[in-house]
Amino acid sequence: MILGGVIINKNKIELIGKITSLSYERQDINGKKFMFFDLVQNDKLQDNSYSSKYYKIKLTEELISKYKDIIKVSNNVYIKGYLNSYLKDNKNNYYIYPKEIVLLDSQYQVINSESPRIGYDSDGVMLWNGKRCVDEPLNDKELKEMENLLSEFQG
Repeated sequence: MILGGVIINKNKIELIGKITSLSYERQDINGKKFMFFDLVQNDKLQDNSYSSKYYKIKLTEELISKYKDIIKVSNNVYIKGYLNSYLKDNKNNYYIYPKEIVLLDSQYQVINSESPRIGYDSDGVMLWNGKRCVDEPLNDKELKEMENLLSEFQG
């Protein structure tokens, strides 16, 4: 969907929360493995009580393998994905299909990692640690430096 010249994915969702439970691995009707886990967000209210919101996250076989070290009860995570649903017993069941899961510390901050976080923006541009990978033209100083470096190889 394009709104005001901006590409918008109406099902895109981002969450931060704590993993509260994991399901067992199951197989769908095509024989592919999947599992669910629950995520909770606790918001402190003005009267010092808490409001909790729960979300169901579905992992495919590939995602189970990719995030096996992160998906553990009590871990804080950031999830970027898409809202999905299925019909069971004439009732819509909603879940989130993740595209990216990042482990967070107890203060909900990204834990420093040796490996880069690679993902894709809504318009398909690759993201490297959250930064868009796009060509940027060299400024005059950079261009001159590049020409100097390459001058010894030019005939």
